[in-house]
Amino acid sequence: MKKNLIYIFILLSVMACLDDKSNYDYKDLNDFENWDRNGVSNVDSDYTLYPGEEILFEPKVRFSIDSLNPDASYAWYLGKEEEKTLLSEQLNYTYKAEEIGEFTLLFCATDNKTNVTFTKEISVDVIASWKYGWMVLSRSAGNESQLSMILSKKQKISVTVDGKDVSRDTVVYVGENMNIVPNLGRGPRRLVENFILPTVHGMLVEDEVMVLQESGPVELDGNKLTPVGYAKNEFFDGIPDHFDPVDAVLTFDGKWLLNSDNYIYMANLSVAIDLHSGFYLKDASLNGKKVKTLLPYYKGEGNYLIVGIDENDTYFGIVNDGECGYNSTDYVINPLNSVGACAEFRDDYENDLFKGVEGEFIFHAWANEANYYTSPAYFSVLDQNGEYLWHYYELDYRKENDKFYLTEESSESGQIPASIMVDYKCMAFFPWHEWLLVVSSDQLHFYDYWENRIINLASLPQFNSEIVGLAVKDYDSYYGTLNAHLAVALKSGEVYIFEVKYDSELEEMELVELYHKDGFGEIVDIECKFGQGNKPGASSMY
Repeated sequence: MKKNLIYIFILLSVMACLDDKSNYDYKDLNDFENWDRNGVSNVDSDYTLYPGEEILFEPKVRFSIDSLNPDASYAWYLGKEEEKTLLSEQLNYTYKAEEIGEFTLLFCATDNKTNVTFTKEISVDVIASWKYGWMVLSRSAGNESQLSMILSKKQKISVTVDGKDVSRDTVVYVGENMNIVPNLGRGPRRLVENFILPTVHGMLVEDEVMVLQESGPVELDGNKLTPVGYAKNEFFDGIPDHFDPVDAVLTFDGKWLLNSDNYIYMANLSVAIDLHSGFYLKDASLNGKKVKTLLPYYKGEGNYLIVGIDENDTYFGIVNDGECGYNSTDYVINPLNSVGACAEFRDDYENDLFKGVEGEFIFHAWANEANYYTSPAYFSVLDQNGEYLWHYYELDYRKENDKFYLTEESSESGQIPASIMVDYKCMAFFPWHEWLLVVSSDQLHFYDYWENRIINLASLPQFNSEIVGLAVKDYDSYYGTLNAHLAVALKSGEVYIFEVKYDSELEEMELVELYHKDGFGEIVDIECKFGQGNKPGASSMY
């Protein structure tokens, strides 16, 4: 009897094991070992939409068993696992973008036989249609200023790397909006974007765009591109005589206008999230210092210096060190700052590339992502009697005995080959790839200034009109996985956008056309609209 009980126990154990194994196998099949890769198709992981746009999700779900006729139920949620709101209990779902922001959709597929639920997260970035892209400033037949936008979105694409399909971000161009702002002004000159890099947790502020024109500068909301400020209305004690700004630098805590008579007028802001919280003074800044040029300003973390060149062809700096208080909730800029102070080289400083420079500057660009550890870097090109000198340099300042001195942190220079400067028209600079693009005789020439070599183009783009402007969106990509984008504006009113692809083995450049459109009119300026203060050097598309 005892022996029989043992046999019965063994038999029951085996049957239980077999039953468990059967359940384990079944559940294992439905755990979808490759769920993230194969479980759901026809749905991407990331989408970019404009407010008001809709997208129909029609996922195709593949179960490991019963794949043709699965016994399943489905649900869509807004939010992640911890905190989600039910949107639909159908397989297909139409999502409508109603407000700007970053959202997570959660798609759930439940195997009704096992009650096991599998999920897929989908990120939806809802952005203002005019937040990112390319701005085109044109002149109408009646000399009116016209601002247009080339619209862009982030998109996932599949590329093959080492024989494997991988997903990569790219930017696609989805159209354009012409002449967006009615009655913008007259006599267009140039565009300057003003955006804030948040320095306090929770700080939210949109970028703005200043349009410089003969009728006076106007600032536009960065999303709606509607007027939000006019420089003439922001003077505390009256508008200066002959007020006619031709350039501007717009920063975290101040605005500087360079007038046509070479004087600078400054507005010192008091609230970081209000770009109109300060006012200009009628008297010229810097004790009436005459200024030829304000260099392009990198609006990034820790850049506390604005660089210019005075009437004596000598570099100087403007201190720009305003910050909000630690853990500030009102975002008031600390009044104990030195914003607007002038920093100059010491009297005994000797470097003819910074002091009493001989020749004519034909190009300036910012050249790095300035931060707390890296001084602002610049790239300039100097015409010295037909010989063209490039200059890469870092400048900063220090304070001694209540006086500020401009300091040279580094300086490198070289000569650009004369062959690519014949009938020179314009230039563009790729800060992260360290290339210079020169347009001469309506031909494009890529130049590696560190290696002193001209980079061959796989094919030369053929344009039917003179090139009048260039703009670049370069990417600080550590692994070199993101290619720069180049915008080319033609006198005929056409704009081309190319992806710039470099083959390091062939040492050859290829320009892949991404966009081409005419009808922009007489183009005066073209600029990449970054939309945020941390985007000029971003390692991602958006």
